Amino acid sequence: MTDYAETMRELMALSQRPAAMLSSLNIEGTKLTGDAEINDIVDDSRDVKPGNAFLCLPRACESADEYIASAASAGASAIISVSCLIEDSPLPLLHMKSIDTAGKVLRKWFAAEPLPPLIGITGTDGKTSCAWMLREALERYAGNAWSIGTLGWMRSMDSILPLPNTTPSLLLMHRLLAAATASGASALICEVSSHGIKQGRVAGLPFDAALWTNLGNDHLQDFGGFAGYADCKAGFVAGLAAEGKIAVANADDAEVGSRVPANTLSYGHGLDRSDDVDLGWRQNAAGELLLRQADEEIRVQDIPSGDFHAENLAAVALMLCRAFQASWERLPQLLSHMSTPPGRMQAVAAGSRHVFIDYAHTPEALERCLKSARSMASERLLLVFGCGGERSREKRPLMGEVAASMADIVWVTSDNPRGEEPSVIAAEIVHGMPRPCRAKLRLQLDRGKAIAEAVEELGFGDVLIIAGKGHEREMIVSGRHLPWNDYDAAARLLHEKDHSDTRACA
Repeated sequence: MTDYAETMRELMALSQRPAAMLSSLNIEGTKLTGDAEINDIVDDSRDVKPGNAFLCLPRACESADEYIASAASAGASAIISVSCLIEDSPLPLLHMKSIDTAGKVLRKWFAAEPLPPLIGITGTDGKTSCAWMLREALERYAGNAWSIGTLGWMRSMDSILPLPNTTPSLLLMHRLLAAATASGASALICEVSSHGIKQGRVAGLPFDAALWTNLGNDHLQDFGGFAGYADCKAGFVAGLAAEGKIAVANADDAEVGSRVPANTLSYGHGLDRSDDVDLGWRQNAAGELLLRQADEEIRVQDIPSGDFHAENLAAVALMLCRAFQASWERLPQLLSHMSTPPGRMQAVAAGSRHVFIDYAHTPEALERCLKSARSMASERLLLVFGCGGERSREKRPLMGEVAASMADIVWVTSDNPRGEEPSVIAAEIVHGMPRPCRAKLRLQLDRGKAIAEAVEELGFGDVLIIAGKGHEREMIVSGRHLPWNDYDAAARLLHEKDHSDTRACA
């Protein structure tokens, strides 16, 4: 992926619009003091250029005076303030109290029409895979579909630019929608994270449909516990359903099912469920995906490994039918031979050696990953994983318990320790492992060495899962962003192992 600066250059070029007066954005819920012509809106005072309006968001309130002075000195023509109390603005000021009003203001600024269908995907796990597969299917169906999320801003397989967050800032989200509109994209698919919802990064965006994949343990410390985290996601989906928009949810997740409104569409495992789901799915012994609605059944061939990918494809199928009116008969063409999302049960080696990279970083995702891996192992299941620092401590022992119960040998290692001591994180993981299971434990905090040890241990018929980082290309240690990619490391080690084995047989 290229530098984030290229993302912004592309976006600024695609989302340009004519200059207008600040007063044209004065809507219900805003207060205007003075007026000025503005040629664009930016939310970082360091990026201000002459004629820009500086958007001062709630996160900047504590230092608002400093940022506004910096914006003014850079040539800003106006200030747009959200929640921040600005007593003596040096520039014309448009003030509003809520982030929802800010969303409406930005929607008015980027007012290009007609908008492409806008799809939001939320859930603890599966957002990235669903976004990847829905984008690929829509590209086959209508051409030129875009997605936004953990992997970045994706316009095609050959065009993926980095984004700072799974769900970027409010301004960036609106700019991306404007760019998709100007480029004639057939759809824009957005991963909607819990933080993106809580911080109002999707305010004012006119979503046409929402998909809720599942609900597990992640980011609980930021929401006061599981209930707050669940309510955050539920509010996003229920809000769209209340507006008469399409909402799709996973019927196999009881926590999700108990929180969605009655008009939500559902998909679930099993083909004989026409009474309680809108679409049933099952994977057969050949790895094909069978889908059924009412009395109609179809078969989807050559799908990514892992039953969770089969489930994700079922969700995509239901969304294609209901939000995009794709015909049932066309689904096999749209969904068969789907590529594997990077770092989501991504194969590094096949044949007699199976090595997969997976982003699983919650107990639920790890369990599903290992369950799929176990079905492919004729011998042992090996696992390398860790937990990120400065993130949900509650899930660490839970992931340790899952690892110990499902894998034959477990390497506990580092995974983005950030500002925490890797040994402390590892100890909290190991704490969840029942003592009789700890004989299978290998504690190696150097991730590179842990993967090397696992590859060396790998035998014919074994399956190795390297979990937690997936597609990521860096390790965050004590504030430093160090280059690291699990796939590259595993591929190099496997190549060396194969070369060594070949020489030994010569």
